[in-house]
Amino acid sequence: MKIGVILDRSMLARWQAKALLSVADECAFVIYNCTSPTPARRRLRHAFYYILNLLTVRNRMTRKVSLPAGLNVTCIRTFSASSRGAWQSLPPALLETIARDQPDILIKFGMGLLRVPDRGQLAVPILSYHHGEPAKFRGRPAGFYELLNGERTIGQVVQVLSNEIDSGKVVAAAETEAIPHSYRATLINAYRHSPLLLRKAIRNAISNQGVCSPTLGPAYRLPSNATVLRFLAERIGQTILRAAYGLTREKRWSVAVAPADAAGSIETLTRNLSETTTWKILKRPSGYRFLADPFFHPEGGILVEGMNAASGRGEILHLRDDSCRRLSGRGGHFSYPSVIRSDGCQFVVPEISDWSPPQAYPLLDGLVGDPVELQVPGLPRLLDPTPFAHERAIYLFGNLATEGSSVLRLWVADSLYSQFVEHPASPIRISPNGARMGGTPLILNGQIIRVGQDLRRRYGDGISFFRVCQIDLRDYEEELIGEFRFADRRGPHTFNLANGQRLFDYYEDAFSLLAGFRRFKERRAASRVDD
Repeated sequence: MKIGVILDRSMLARWQAKALLSVADECAFVIYNCTSPTPARRRLRHAFYYILNLLTVRNRMTRKVSLPAGLNVTCIRTFSASSRGAWQSLPPALLETIARDQPDILIKFGMGLLRVPDRGQLAVPILSYHHGEPAKFRGRPAGFYELLNGERTIGQVVQVLSNEIDSGKVVAAAETEAIPHSYRATLINAYRHSPLLLRKAIRNAISNQGVCSPTLGPAYRLPSNATVLRFLAERIGQTILRAAYGLTREKRWSVAVAPADAAGSIETLTRNLSETTTWKILKRPSGYRFLADPFFHPEGGILVEGMNAASGRGEILHLRDDSCRRLSGRGGHFSYPSVIRSDGCQFVVPEISDWSPPQAYPLLDGLVGDPVELQVPGLPRLLDPTPFAHERAIYLFGNLATEGSSVLRLWVADSLYSQFVEHPASPIRISPNGARMGGTPLILNGQIIRVGQDLRRRYGDGISFFRVCQIDLRDYEEELIGEFRFADRRGPHTFNLANGQRLFDYYEDAFSLLAGFRRFKERRAASRVDD
């Protein structure tokens, strides 16, 4: 595949370089290098924004770099663009050159506002990134008005460029977290995930699949000085609130079981779940500060994470009737004990991302056997790894710890003992809503329902349900079909269903003068491994 890339003076942002490297294994590149300066109109009423830009928008992901050495660049074409006002145009001679080069697609990583030639002059589409949801936030600056308006996410799309600002057909979309206390962190997070969209965008644009015309919202412009001051005051306020929460509030986690009606839909599955009179709350064993991450034990009882009050580490506990047995052994922090049957044996696959790549522990006579290291390429640390058996294959859902909770990846293998390979559709979701697993996939009326955590408000405060439309060795598709959260407490965070019982956890924010100390202690303990 041949890709044309439009740049300014042979430079591009670091995130753009990473995007090109993400498709380098299957692409050759023709570079169209613009030497003309981008039209700029700097006005005094935007002076505070330009200062803010230096401190936030210009960050490690937007820093300019040269073309990566790992790209297969077949040639570099240099040109000067014509300008009219704020808009630039590709010169006729360059359009003729592009026609001779015959790239499959063009990617715009340079120039300013670009007039798109008609189909008679340019036969291939131009792809362009926009960091904002077109239905709400067109224009610029990226992420600014989302934070100012209290949005929980920052949309990002790859569009087929048109002559109306941020209104082209969308060929790939995602969303990342809006971090209330930090504009800089919000932008770094958004740009860090942007490269993951390019492969899908190119594939959809060329095949004309997965293409949609966006609903168009207002087009924003650079903020005034007064708006920037209000923006900064709100960020300072959010920083103070965050610090106060960390020092004085802590999550008091609990686990409960509630009977389930015959679940034919998400509505019936979550019906009456808020009625605490139907709950059986699990008793917290002595020596543990809280219980969380519940899964059904295949031989009866419940597997949970118990936070050891003395060590500050999570441990896997098997609770059955009035008994409590610790299953996790030496190592670091254990949590999220997902379970699966493979090769004639039941396994627990906990999260151990603080200290190890994923491992599966066989459940033998109520105890655990020697761990089996899952053969995931690169031996990554995975958040909430969730195996799922389907049609003689094992699918493994999880988040790379290096990418965080908003990028859900998928691997597949013949068994837990086999080599896993990343699924062709991976990553399958990029969003703080549902991209981190919240339990074992459910089967409702013969349909697979994936459970994901909704992290848009705060950690552990709600779940989302996704109907898996297709899952096989080549394709994966899902759609959001429902959400649920409690009104009088935080959660659920993990949700499982078996034998007419709903199993879930939740928490309440409790005041404690020791909250900051305990939080520090738990973070240290989670990364410390026994000798």
